[in-house]
Amino acid sequence: MTTPESGDAWRITVASVVGPAHVRAGLPNQDRWLVRPVGGHACLYAVADGAGSRSRSGEGAEFAVLAAGRAAESVFGACPGGLDGWRRAMRTFRMLCVQRFDRSVDEAAARSRAAGGPSVRELRREFATTLLAVVAAPPYFGYLSVGDCFLVVDHQDGVPGLVVTAPEREHAGATTFLTSAHRDEQLTAGVLLDDRIRALALCSDGVAEGMLSARMEADGKLHYFAPPAFQVYFDAFADGQLDSGELTAKLESAEFAATSGDDKTMVLAVRRP
Repeated sequence: MTTPESGDAWRITVASVVGPAHVRAGLPNQDRWLVRPVGGHACLYAVADGAGSRSRSGEGAEFAVLAAGRAAESVFGACPGGLDGWRRAMRTFRMLCVQRFDRSVDEAAARSRAAGGPSVRELRREFATTLLAVVAAPPYFGYLSVGDCFLVVDHQDGVPGLVVTAPEREHAGATTFLTSAHRDEQLTAGVLLDDRIRALALCSDGVAEGMLSARMEADGKLHYFAPPAFQVYFDAFADGQLDSGELTAKLESAEFAATSGDDKTMVLAVRRP
């Protein structure tokens, strides 16, 4: 698949697999992803990780990526002008994502409530999901994140960097979801202006232990980073010799299964050489 970003072709490879713990419990894959061209000049990438302990989190994850897609079409139908324009656009994008997600969840919860049972407020918790969304129109990359999905970018000099990670992961707290009461305090958005970025990887939390490295910093906290080996994935999928089947096999491998029982999703976008 190619995208129309700045007239350049980007090769996109996606894999999403059920985690071994969910297989044993008979649960479906509760991750969702979306890749959608926007306005002829940009592309929306989104990954959502539904909470495995919540009964309708797969629906919540679906609502999240669709909300991101609709918000991107509304805000980025025309490319914002300059860095200030992108920052304003991302603030609007953030607002619309949240509003559209809330509306979808509230409508679904109200339909369930009509049949009796818990209140709409109680039902909302069952749709718990995280979300990571990127709107890319190189050299601009706008991102929005709540929860523990993560974003790695690779530069032309071959140095991968962890751009978006979760405060919850670094500080060992509870995961924040789009349905959490303190969501707005933890929902982050920003813009990268960088013409050296040649690849992106959006990943759900189930991939973290298999793909990221960690070290104890001077502040006494464990901090995660993207190791140099992450570049191997970008290089391998840049020239078209490997496809989503190979990436799926990797995420389903015993090596990855041993790192996490959670569902695993990766969206790779690599500028063609």
